[in-house]
Amino acid sequence: MDSPLELVRFPSRDGRPIKALLAEGDLGAPGVVILHGYGSRKDNHVDFAERLRGLGMWVLIPDLRGHGGTPGPMDEGMVGDVLASLDDLTYRGAGLLGLRGSSMGGFLALTCAPMHADMRAVVAICPARPESLAVRLGDDWPLAHPLGPSTWRHDGVARGFWHATGDDVVPWGVTYDLWSRAAQPKHLRIEMGGHHQSLQHDPRVQADTAAFLAEHLLGAGD
Repeated sequence: MDSPLELVRFPSRDGRPIKALLAEGDLGAPGVVILHGYGSRKDNHVDFAERLRGLGMWVLIPDLRGHGGTPGPMDEGMVGDVLASLDDLTYRGAGLLGLRGSSMGGFLALTCAPMHADMRAVVAICPARPESLAVRLGDDWPLAHPLGPSTWRHDGVARGFWHATGDDVVPWGVTYDLWSRAAQPKHLRIEMGGHHQSLQHDPRVQADTAAFLAEHLLGAGD
């Protein structure tokens, strides 16, 4: 599909070229990186990017390696892809940063949040488990990134969790457990019914997740 966002390119942490869609914001305004799931691509998340752009934020949607316009194996370098995307927003002039990811992107968002100094808010929608993702990718690298407070620290990052009870790929109880063990500030919304991909483009969920990011990024102050 055609996108009103700008197509940009930048190197990952290991030098691999990444293609992404960018919506520019004002100097110092918050920035959010949107992470797609396994088998998806940047163009599938333009609707949420437009919603955030309407709030005055910078937005970047990368094609993670092995997806869309970014070549390569779907290896642990995807963690570097996410961190490089955050670096790119900082370089361009964004201020505080957030991540929004679904499924594999949710796993990566939760994994990478503690790794960047300017991170303040994370939205994880039906986040994949390391064990199931390792099986899907045919590679054990996700197992080196267990999700939970032992790796998140009390870092002041707001973590929001959304999940559908009808998800037959990732049980919603796994996300409930992650939320229950996370430190404040945190948020949980469990939607009845649905399936693994039903929340990403649900207007109510998009409004809810955008409000969560705005609260913790636009309202964060100095």
